[in-house]
Amino acid sequence: MRIGTCRLPVLAWVLGTTMAAARGIPAEDAAGELTGKVEVTGVKAVHRNGQTFVTWKDVAEGEEAAAYRYTVYRSDKPIGPDLAEAEVCVSGILYNSAKLFGHAFNKKDRLDPSKPTAILEEGGRPLPMWSGLAAITVKKDGRSCYAVAATDENGKTLSSPSPGRGATTEPVEERIAPIQPILYADSKSRKGPYIQQTCVSGEKGLPLHVNLHASAGQGGGAAEYGDYYLYFSRPEWGWQDGMPGVFSVQERKDGGHRRLVLDSRDAIVTPAGGPMETYWFGYVCIPQWWDGKEPRAWNFTERRMLWIIDWVIKKYGADPDRVCASGGSMGAWGSTTFALRHPEIFAAVYPNRPRTRQLGMPSLVKISGKKEEVLIWDGSTTYFERMDMVKFVLEHRDDLPFYCWCCGRRDGFATWQEQVDMAKAMKESRHGFAFAWNDGDHSSGAQPMGRLLKYYGPDKFARNISYPAFSNSSIDDDPGPGDPAAGDKEGGINLGFLWKDVVDEEDKWSVRLANDLCKAEMTVDVTPRRCQKFKPKPGEKFKWANSAGGGGDIEADRWGLVTAIKVRIPAGGETVLAISR
Repeated sequence: MRIGTCRLPVLAWVLGTTMAAARGIPAEDAAGELTGKVEVTGVKAVHRNGQTFVTWKDVAEGEEAAAYRYTVYRSDKPIGPDLAEAEVCVSGILYNSAKLFGHAFNKKDRLDPSKPTAILEEGGRPLPMWSGLAAITVKKDGRSCYAVAATDENGKTLSSPSPGRGATTEPVEERIAPIQPILYADSKSRKGPYIQQTCVSGEKGLPLHVNLHASAGQGGGAAEYGDYYLYFSRPEWGWQDGMPGVFSVQERKDGGHRRLVLDSRDAIVTPAGGPMETYWFGYVCIPQWWDGKEPRAWNFTERRMLWIIDWVIKKYGADPDRVCASGGSMGAWGSTTFALRHPEIFAAVYPNRPRTRQLGMPSLVKISGKKEEVLIWDGSTTYFERMDMVKFVLEHRDDLPFYCWCCGRRDGFATWQEQVDMAKAMKESRHGFAFAWNDGDHSSGAQPMGRLLKYYGPDKFARNISYPAFSNSSIDDDPGPGDPAAGDKEGGINLGFLWKDVVDEEDKWSVRLANDLCKAEMTVDVTPRRCQKFKPKPGEKFKWANSAGGGGDIEADRWGLVTAIKVRIPAGGETVLAISR
């Protein structure tokens, strides 16, 4: 992979109808129509936090503006009308690109002067209407000059930069540095009835809840409340350098527990100017900065989210061991395919009606051949293989975030078979999980989450605290083999468990257990998870004992997991399970 000189995009893969086609004009005629005197003016460059922000005035306003795109050039010396020796940084930039992300996902809003524009620094003035904006990530320390040329929708150059107008005459000092988001609005300045409940107090050590939204179609802002940030992506976070995004951080008090809540946006702006949802993964494309020739599936959204979460934890002093994620529908897919595979970040995830085997593939390109054969970015596997989380769970026996999910049997969008398969995989792998369901559809199937949160709320889990993982509970309901018509219509797996007094020592692990739902003595298999000191080695021998009766010998499996089988729990009472060397 190389991040270097970019090439002009092949705009045949631009989604949507071009202006020329909409007017019934052949592309070459449309280009000729635009080859009159057009000139980009007002080009400026300012460097901050590892990125150089290039701004300019578009060559046209109003409806005429939509016919143009822009290319940004860079050189270590002043750039004249001849662009041959200059490096292409970004191409195919839309008209009025200074619009604030989320407020220009269609032509009407992009041309609307009432829609807000971006700022380049905290407290800065919004850029003027009909401004162009590109954020160029610095690749090396030095001094750079920049120029901007207008093109038609197919990438044909229509203007020559003139020094002092379409090109800077003085180089800007640039330094490689961690990029920073820009505070667009403070939580106390937001309007609405919940300002007091969502203002950020500044208290350190609060848990962080990452909220992944459901399908929102037209995108929009990150949230109505909280500290609101604008950022511009690095090349490896999008199909072109400097793609904008937003997120917000608010403080909430739910169920007596205070926490920070992070909201971000999944959608991107396509080359045609419309929104595209990325399923909290990314999309298939050929990035401008990549040397490859074939489209691949890039996890751009996941990469952006990793950076946002890390930045928020450090900025707000959140407890890094108490981070959880949740989401409904599309957000449930994201909390499964993204958060579940990051145990170094998340203590627990709460998908509400997830796909556990992703069936959709966001793409900026027309895929030729079979979708099942599209490779992920590094060529190691296919997209659909990578997004099969049932397979992922079976292949990863180390600690994963506690997985707590619900779904309706008649969901249809998230199939029942994949829910049953996921429950089987979690049980076989001895991971910590709980699952509840009803006979609902994609809407009413959200209701069982309330039953789960009663026993498995985020306050129960931290990455630095061990807990018992349950499997083969004798009071589990029957989901059936995967046919929505077979099995219990409503029910759950691993419901009702309560635990406390976990002892996690080098030679001993113990816990006090109860179950709120058992009507008579029950049994369950118990596996210590997320152990900090108790670290069994494959093949090592242990003894277990239970105060309610029972015990015996255990041998750690090939993954170093020990499981006490059929631990007895009395109805209405507690038992103490102890495992020791």
